[in-house]
Amino acid sequence: MQKTQPFRTLAGQFPLVSAATDRYGSFFGGLLSVVRNRPVDNELGENIKDYVLGWLSERTLEGFDEFSDRSYVRTYLGRCPDTHWEAILMSWKQGNATAIHAHPQFAGYHFADGVFRVEIFEPTEAGKARLVDTMVIDRPQGLFAIGNPGRFDNHIHRITCLSETGHSLHVYSEDALKGEVYHPATL
Repeated sequence: MQKTQPFRTLAGQFPLVSAATDRYGSFFGGLLSVVRNRPVDNELGENIKDYVLGWLSERTLEGFDEFSDRSYVRTYLGRCPDTHWEAILMSWKQGNATAIHAHPQFAGYHFADGVFRVEIFEPTEAGKARLVDTMVIDRPQGLFAIGNPGRFDNHIHRITCLSETGHSLHVYSEDALKGEVYHPATL
């Protein structure tokens, strides 16, 4: 009997992807103007958070009504082949959750509506992580994390939708699907 290997990155998790959405090019162009030629630091994180939350506050997300019982649904709002920055709007149903996973140097999470649990982990041993903090997000809010460049083991976390539905908009400095996946550490 052949042993199944655990997923090593988010790409192996097969999250559902919505059809490409071209009508949000102006949002992504504005995001690229915010990040262009800037160091990845807290000031940039705050600027991205302000830009995204401002954009979200000016519109409803009724057009992002594709939900699944199996997984959250990802809609790419843009991905730049030159800079590698990307923005993804995620549509969630109650109980949809990510794997415990990490991201590239910059990862920003902007919760538009719904209620979410965000769990923060720290690595323990190879491929495992221990829960260190939990927060519940129940209003529009933005969070971001900055880690080491060129790595995909930054900011280990898991997000779960607690409300009937919800939306979040995520911004990454590289392909988020390269994020490493972890398993819960046993005590």
